[in-house]
Parts: sequence; structure tokens; C-alpha cells
Amino acid sequence: MGAIENVAAIAADADESLAGRRLRLPGGVLDAGGGVHRHVRVRELTGADEEALFERASAGNAERVSAFLARAIEAVEGIDTSIDARFTSELQLGDRDYLLLRLRQIDLGDAVHQVMRCPACAQRVDVDLLISELPVRRLERPQADYTVSLAGHTVRLRLPTGADQVAIEDLAMVNPAAANTRLFARLVLDLDAQGVADEQAVREWPLALRAQLAAWLDANSPGPDLFLDLSCPHCNADMSYAFDLPAFFLPSV
Repeated sequence: MGAIENVAAIAADADESLAGRRLRLPGGVLDAGGGVHRHVRVRELTGADEEALFERASAGNAERVSAFLARAIEAVEGIDTSIDARFTSELQLGDRDYLLLRLRQIDLGDAVHQVMRCPACAQRVDVDLLISELPVRRLERPQADYTVSLAGHTVRLRLPTGADQVAIEDLAMVNPAAANTRLFARLVLDLDAQGVADEQAVREWPLALRAQLAAWLDANSPGPDLFLDLSCPHCNADMSYAFDLPAFFLPSV
């Protein structure tokens, strides 16, 4: 399918300092000249930041994450720009997830405890994990866009950002397929040299193309793997799921 050749091995990155609050993004920020800036400095979180992250009345999850990260990031090394919600909304999704994980790890500890209910036997299940053990996919040479071959088509596309998540957040709750249509229309910059496609055109694409596009994005986007492979200790039923970072940012939630 034309996987990105510069996807690094999934592993922890030693080129950062949690104690020094200097983090290395798995993707990175591209400047106007194509340079990649990966190192981010973050400050210590406060109760005001906690309130901002959980102020559900003011915005959706993706917008609240943008506002929260704009508060937490002090600087991106090598870039002289104001860090505001607009800037953080343009960060790749994996970089946003990575920052949330590392901020949680730095300020609240590595261990995360969750309580779930098995959908099969209804028994309570305690789930414990270490943030440091979550695998992270890193890109060696991030690009503004990529050209790949999918289902017999030549596709030029970019990777999703926080702004894309905002655009599909409400729709994803009621119709994931329609959310994919909107997302693909935003991400695909060219299909078979025909230019950008609108949502109606994307809706007419073959299922094979849409499926391979979704699979390519899943396999090649940088960031932490948030899918937990779990089984119930009582009945062995599958309890695997992808956890919601804002919801599990604090142990009390």
C-alpha cells in the first residue's frame, strides 16, 4: 500500500528529559522551509489547567485539548511563534496524544489505574498500566504530504491534525462512515491527478479505496498506541478498547 518508509521502530525515545520537561514529539512541527522541529518544553501543570481540560460546557474534547496544550507548552525549540490554541490545533493527532501522556506521566506519575465492567459477565475489572510501557511510533523524516498507491489509485495526502478532529468529532458520534468521508475530503490533496475531492466525491469512492486509506493512516501516523488488548480475568471475554486520553488524564476521573 505504500507505507511511509521513514517510520522508525516503535520504541521509547531517549532524546528527551522528563525531569527537565523537555519532550520530543513523535512527528514534529514543520516550518515554512520544510525543517522539522521536534523538541517541546512544557511547564508544570496547575489546578487551573485541570479545570480548563475538563470544562466540558465550553467546547468539545478536541478543542479543549487544543486550549489545554496551548497553556502547557512553553516553546517549540527552533520556532519563534506564539503558542496558542490555533497553533496546537495544527499539531498532528499523535503529537497531541503524546504530549497529553507525557504531561500526565510527569505531573501525576507513570502508573494509571482504571476500573472497567466486563460487557460479557458484568464483573468489575481493575486495569493497571504504565505510561512508559505504551509503544510509540516515531517518524524519522516527517513531510507535509505523502504520495502512496492505494487500491490501484495514486493518492497524495497529509496526516490528520487536531483541527481535523474538531471537524469530525460530532459526526463521529452518530455516523463513523460519514465522519470518514469528511476526514478523507480534508486529508486527500489529490487523487489520480484530479485535484482535491469534496465530500460528495469522496462518498462515491470504492469501499476498497476508503478501507485502504483508513488502514494506511492507522499504520503510518506517528504517536502512542492507545489500543489496550485486554481480556476479562473472570470469563476471558475480549475487553480490548482504545482509551480516551482527556477522560483518563487524572486518576480521580
